[in-house]
Amino acid sequence: MLRILKYLPRILKDTFLYNYQRWIGKCDFPVSILPRLNYISIIDIQSLLNGQTVYILRRSDKSFNDTFNDLGNLREDAITPKEIPFLSLNMLGGLFKPEHTRFKVLNNGMSRWKNNDFISIIDFLNDFTHIDNYCIVYIEANGIDSQNIPYDQTATKDLTREINRFFEHIDKPVISDGNYKLEGKTKLLHDPINLNYWHLELNILDYKQNLIKYKSSKYIEDFCKKVINDIICANSFSSLTDIPEIPKNIYRKSVFL
Repeated sequence: MLRILKYLPRILKDTFLYNYQRWIGKCDFPVSILPRLNYISIIDIQSLLNGQTVYILRRSDKSFNDTFNDLGNLREDAITPKEIPFLSLNMLGGLFKPEHTRFKVLNNGMSRWKNNDFISIIDFLNDFTHIDNYCIVYIEANGIDSQNIPYDQTATKDLTREINRFFEHIDKPVISDGNYKLEGKTKLLHDPINLNYWHLELNILDYKQNLIKYKSSKYIEDFCKKVINDIICANSFSSLTDIPEIPKNIYRKSVFL
């Protein structure tokens, strides 16, 4: 509350400037999705998913026919393996609406929000643009978070040393045809940015629960393809009839502010 009072003069001033920018047609960005001082820094996505169904969305810059097949299912080539690590997504059920997908955040608007930062759209008028041609991919978050992904990785000397260290006191993974049979995992994380509190990213983790970054490697390519084909495509839709609401206490420090 004291932090909000501290910024009150700035809030009033920027509200006036924003309304003026809207009146002259210079700014139509949905300020409802901006981070606020009374918001929780990071939402615990796993706790949220344990309590309810949550839907998220991703904008596809491809046409509808290049995104979904004739049955309305997500095409396996709608997302590339290179896009999978840190896949950008948006959470529904709060203040982010499907129509907000037409705004593409740029530059400093994409920087991670720090909870002590007061965000005003007036400071970011050049940090977004509009996308005219796109379609929306709706995804059930519960179906893509914390999913186990089996994968093979060539049993090199370096990997064998890592395996022996990591599995020193437990059963080691088997080797078949020169490859270790391993298991990774997916994890959804809340990743609020300056111009979108409702931004999420999908992380993929290896057998040690370390982040996997994309590089030219067969096992990473195969891992990412499995995430697309077996996890994302299986939980994606071209439309939704109902979006469960996220309780305010999940993202607000106080429901009275």
